[in-house]
Amino acid sequence: MSIHPDDQKEYDAFLQERVKALGSLSFEPGTLIWHYTDGPGLIGILESGTLFSTQVSCLNDSSEIRYASSLFKNALVGLLTKYSADAAIQSFLKKYLKLLEEEPDHPTHAPSPFFVTCFSAQEDDLTQWRSYSGGENGYAIGFIASSLFTAPDSLLVRVNYDRQLHETLASEIGEATVRFFRSGLDKKRAETPEKWEEEFFNFWDPYITRIAPMVKDHGFRAENEYRVIHEFRVSELMHLKMIQKKSMMTRHLPLIFPRGGEAWVPRLPITKIIVGPCRHREITRISVDTLLRKMGYGTGKVTASQRPFQET
Repeated sequence: MSIHPDDQKEYDAFLQERVKALGSLSFEPGTLIWHYTDGPGLIGILESGTLFSTQVSCLNDSSEIRYASSLFKNALVGLLTKYSADAAIQSFLKKYLKLLEEEPDHPTHAPSPFFVTCFSAQEDDLTQWRSYSGGENGYAIGFIASSLFTAPDSLLVRVNYDRQLHETLASEIGEATVRFFRSGLDKKRAETPEKWEEEFFNFWDPYITRIAPMVKDHGFRAENEYRVIHEFRVSELMHLKMIQKKSMMTRHLPLIFPRGGEAWVPRLPITKIIVGPCRHREITRISVDTLLRKMGYGTGKVTASQRPFQET
């Protein structure tokens, strides 16, 4: 479905202003960020030369994606009273809210085209070690932020944790939803109001969900998270990887960040690797350094965590 070019320009300007307000693109390109993983994850990353992204509904904590959705739904509910005298707006809002209802068998973000790869600005962080390795055999791969700008159809963002700002933006997006819908009705962008309801929703809802991966509840702020957000393309279907986890089968997509030069496999722009707390740090450090040499990354990039190892 195509949207009128004038409407597209207006939608784009609105969304760019909201992203700017979040500060999600306001960081130094030289910022060092870390991708924490376990041993099998590190080996897979180095041997494939790719980082795997996860479809947003398949994240370990599913409440992450529901957080932004719940704020937006609350904003739409509030607009029902404000526009009670406008029958067309009332009808549209009620249908929109119905389509956003979260049901266990039909989660609203299950078909989302967005995949994310997570990083943290926290170096050698004990909480991250515990989250990704259970306290032993974890690894942190360091990247300069600017080196992650090169994946096609991808965007590196800094996650925002300001609840008050999120509520303000949800309210603004709700108002814009009504305003743009009403504008389309008045301009007769579709043959009938019912047809415009369908066309507008099918474009607008996935369009504004681009913001959802940029925000998280303030309770997670210690993570200091950055994310590469990737929009899935049909041509990438053959590259999708499914992983069976305890409670569901999840979808993942390898992302390549070209760094130039020739190699027999792709190579990532890795700056540094930290071996997490473990009983045999030096042996493990040498093993990781050897794997880097084998895969064409050279030597001297691996250090060991300064955090104490505590066996649990």
